[in-house]
Amino acid sequence: MKTKLKISLVCFRAGNFDGGHHENFKKSVATLKKFSRELDFDFHHFPRMVLTSADADEARAALEAQRPDFLMLQTTSFPSGENIIKLAKTCKRIGLWGLPETSCEGSNFVNSNNSFCGINMAGGIIKHYLGGLGIQHKWFFGHGDDERFRRRFTLTAKALSAIKKTASSKVALVGGIAPGFNDLYYDERLALTRLGVEINRGHEFSEIQKRAHSYKDSEVAEMSAAYVCGKCASDVKKQDIAVSARYYRAYREFALEYGYDALAVSCWPQIKEETLACSIIGKLNQDGIPAACEGDAPGAVAMMMLRHITGLPATLMDLCGIDESDETALMWHCGPSPEFYAGKCGVTTKRSCQLNDEGGKLTYPLIHDMVFKPQPVTFMRVTGEWDEMFLLDGKVIDRPKPSPDGSRGWIDGLNFNGKPVKTLDFFNTVLTRGFQHHYPMMAGNLAAVCMEMASWLGLKMMRVCEYEDYKQ
Repeated sequence: MKTKLKISLVCFRAGNFDGGHHENFKKSVATLKKFSRELDFDFHHFPRMVLTSADADEARAALEAQRPDFLMLQTTSFPSGENIIKLAKTCKRIGLWGLPETSCEGSNFVNSNNSFCGINMAGGIIKHYLGGLGIQHKWFFGHGDDERFRRRFTLTAKALSAIKKTASSKVALVGGIAPGFNDLYYDERLALTRLGVEINRGHEFSEIQKRAHSYKDSEVAEMSAAYVCGKCASDVKKQDIAVSARYYRAYREFALEYGYDALAVSCWPQIKEETLACSIIGKLNQDGIPAACEGDAPGAVAMMMLRHITGLPATLMDLCGIDESDETALMWHCGPSPEFYAGKCGVTTKRSCQLNDEGGKLTYPLIHDMVFKPQPVTFMRVTGEWDEMFLLDGKVIDRPKPSPDGSRGWIDGLNFNGKPVKTLDFFNTVLTRGFQHHYPMMAGNLAAVCMEMASWLGLKMMRVCEYEDYKQ
């Protein structure tokens, strides 16, 4: 696949250091081959260690042909600085891999590889001598079976894989942003420049509506039978299910036909004349098409990025309040979450009860009513001018607590950028910073891999603004 991450390895050696570098070279190649199967990336390595300038020229030619996304340069023993310069210029994202010494004894390091000094020098060369070329690097130290090496490398492979998939992705905004939700406005040109993702805001809701109404009644009967998730409330009519099934198929076929990797759906007011889009969006997410409600294209991009990391369904939440008595925050939305997140009571497909302008009650089909199952969750969004990352994680509580109908969960153990944060400080941060009111959510604690993505992408991290009584 063209979106599969490509990682290359080149190992250096010096003639006057030999602490077992030939054996280390073989072990390192075997390690990355093993990781390539576990983490699903393409792996190439230069078949011998680079010693001479001619070796470096040959390795450079191989790298220019391979065009790796990430280049691991291992100082299997101390390298030539000139050779480092030649190869560092072939890739914008580099890992510098040093190995521990087997022994520190012996005259003049005869039995060593002087590997740590090698990556120290290589990092200095990239930062200072090649500083104007925009090359980024991350250090690695230890053998492939060392736990720290495994953790650091796994984060990098997952983050860069998600970045590459995002950079070849297409997202559609259908029908525009929900009226008045102006905090969700964005510049799609900056999304392309900073993330490589293409956003098309040119599709009208009428395209989906026309497609939805084109299906025969016989087709709709079959679609309806497979549409409902979990239980179905008693007031749900067959027609409610049929209409939602039509639109679900229309959005799904629209995405597949145009090759869109994610959708931002203007779920009201247009579609509200026939149905609500909530359960439709939930099913799209469940079935592998990240879909954000209310025309939130940046939210759809973040949901897609989170899915690229985990392969799991994402959802989009509102922050509806905090409870300082037990340090929890309520994340809720009207009912667009996939069944993947449902707790022990499962999903109830039901009608939504809402008020009209005169205060009368109206019901609309269909939403996914659920309380989330207890598990770690992460909220991430690229914000600002596509140059800043918002990052929060916590755990869905495993105890009863009142909440309104819809898709929802109370979250405790909050962390901001991987560090514990009080609910009031979190609340103050999003209000003071003017953060958008949508929170893309994914199962799992993904703080470290999201921060890794932000670093490679050059995104700054939104910082906590601790609560004070005065205006901040």
